[in-house]
Formats: sequence, C-alpha cells, structure tokens
Amino acid sequence: MRSLPFLYRTHAELFHTVSLEQVYATILYYLRDRERVGQYLDNCLDYTNKAQTEFDHHPPSFVGNVLKWKLERLTQAEEVPK
Repeated sequence: MRSLPFLYRTHAELFHTVSLEQVYATILYYLRDRERVGQYLDNCLDYTNKAQTEFDHHPPSFVGNVLKWKLERLTQAEEVPK
C-alpha cells in the first residue's frame, strides 16, 4: 500500500487548493467518525440517484428538443444514399 504523502504528492497538481494538513484532517475526521461520514455519503448517493431518476423521467424541455434534433439528424444520415 502506498503512503498517504505519496498519494497526496501524486495528485497534488489536481488538487492544488488543498494542503497536506487538510488531507490529513479529512482522513482523521473520517477515521474518528466513520459511521456518520458513511451515512452522509449514503445520503448523498441516495439523493443523486433520486435526482437522476427524476431527471430521466421528467427531463427539461430543452433536453427533449435536443434528443429530438439528434434523432432527426441520425434518421437523415441513414436516408442519405452512399
């Protein structure tokens, strides 16, 4: 297993606004209260899944327009003789 400092340095360019101390503090917070953090993450995942399902069943009108336009373009492309 790689060390935490190695992982931090490896990904530092992606998270340049997060200090090493903040990374350690976050890990410590998780280790001290895994149940609450786990519940929070479960709630976030549940919320996003529900939001995605709602979006899939009732997309905004512009999404329907884009999908309709895309279908028309695909249909036109198939009708063009090669």
